[in-house]
Amino acid sequence: MSFKKTAWGTAMISSVRLLRLVSQFVAIPILARLLTPEEYGLVAIAMPFALFAMMIADAGIGMSLVRTPASERVVWSTCFWLSIILGVALALVMAGLSPLAADIFNQPQLVPMMLALAFVVLAQAIHLIPVAALQQAQRFKTIALVDIFATALGLGTAVYMAYHGYGAWALIGQQIAVFSVKVSLVCLLSPFRPLMKFNWPEVREHMQFGRNVLGNSLVTYFTRSGDNWIVGKMLGATLVGFYSMAFMFARLPQQIVAGPLQFVMYAQLAKMKDNPAGIARIFLLMTRILAILIFPAMGLIAAAHVAVFSLLLSEKWLHAGAIYLLLAPACAAQAVIALSETIMFAMNRTDIQLRTSSEYAVIWIGALLVFSTHGVEAAAITFSVVTLLYQWRYLSIMLPLIGVARRDYFATYLIPLVATGLGIVAYIALTTLMPMAHWAASILAALIAVTAVLGSALVQKNSLMDGIRQWGGNEGAPPNTIQARI
Repeated sequence: MSFKKTAWGTAMISSVRLLRLVSQFVAIPILARLLTPEEYGLVAIAMPFALFAMMIADAGIGMSLVRTPASERVVWSTCFWLSIILGVALALVMAGLSPLAADIFNQPQLVPMMLALAFVVLAQAIHLIPVAALQQAQRFKTIALVDIFATALGLGTAVYMAYHGYGAWALIGQQIAVFSVKVSLVCLLSPFRPLMKFNWPEVREHMQFGRNVLGNSLVTYFTRSGDNWIVGKMLGATLVGFYSMAFMFARLPQQIVAGPLQFVMYAQLAKMKDNPAGIARIFLLMTRILAILIFPAMGLIAAAHVAVFSLLLSEKWLHAGAIYLLLAPACAAQAVIALSETIMFAMNRTDIQLRTSSEYAVIWIGALLVFSTHGVEAAAITFSVVTLLYQWRYLSIMLPLIGVARRDYFATYLIPLVATGLGIVAYIALTTLMPMAHWAASILAALIAVTAVLGSALVQKNSLMDGIRQWGGNEGAPPNTIQARI
């Protein structure tokens, strides 16, 4: 896959996710006005149970199957039936655990919510293998269009239910609508059609590959979702509502930019697993591009958080904006470094990814248990400090595998960070000298962010063009020839 095809596939999925984001920005302010932070908090407590079950149902098999020819129909069919069996079992387990969860969090409403979300677990399990077939066939347009249609219907369902007084159930209805559409359309449009066959020996290889992938997914799940449980248990549903809303905004770059890039590039990087020099060139180029796009955007939203959150969500959500300010540095760095996880999977070093994810999870959750007692702001600060410090260790393990020096890696950050800093200073200076309404301040922040992105790209034009030209050529060059020119 050339850089052009990679860029096109990524842009396609990113564009659809951006359209989804726009639709969310239309719906979320409405939902934020119709629902209370406590109602958001209830769903933030219930959803991690469903996400946990959905990850186990996947078990990393879908990712492994992308590497398997579609002609091996018995293998694909066995994985499909195995996924359904796991989905049914996990949906039943989730339903059975709902009374216990309600007792632990002292929220009786969790019982019917978790029963309803059990359907989402089953729907996700059914559609995993058909969507893997679409990914293997590089039918990214189909995947993207299904995603946007499902999201639009889900948001419409949420707004309708919230307007008619269903409260937190509006958000549950949204999830049910989304996955009903996904499972229906993906199964209809996918080239995969299951055989009525189940041959366990055929899937052992995929189970072995998926073991560490599943382990990493579960650790990441606990790392990213377990904090909602801890904050909810210690500080209550209202504060976890603010906390989860702030994280939703802080992780948008991962969903819109880094996530689609990882999805599109996995198949190509898997083919290059024995060529660390070629992987290194791609990694440095994409890291530079991600830093250019993500750092200025997140930095200016952080600087203008009062205006942005007041304008989009209403002033009752200002506390979420203050939390976002504390989360933004770490979440921006996470989004930029996200491609390294795909590289570890492609090089079949899932063992390293699992080990580092586990280390980070233990440190983060342990620190959260200690410092969250001091308030939700302390929890956000703890996240940023732990995340930024641990990335140094992660990179010291990951970068040598592809022959990249930390100096060259961090050089890709330099210009975007400088541009972001200058943009923040300019925003603060202008809004201090000329106080303005929230809408005007938000527009100013957006204009400065765009200027910072374009300026960073222009200053690094030569480096970007060199990386694009080298994308498909000279793949046998030794790693020490890789330089990060600023």
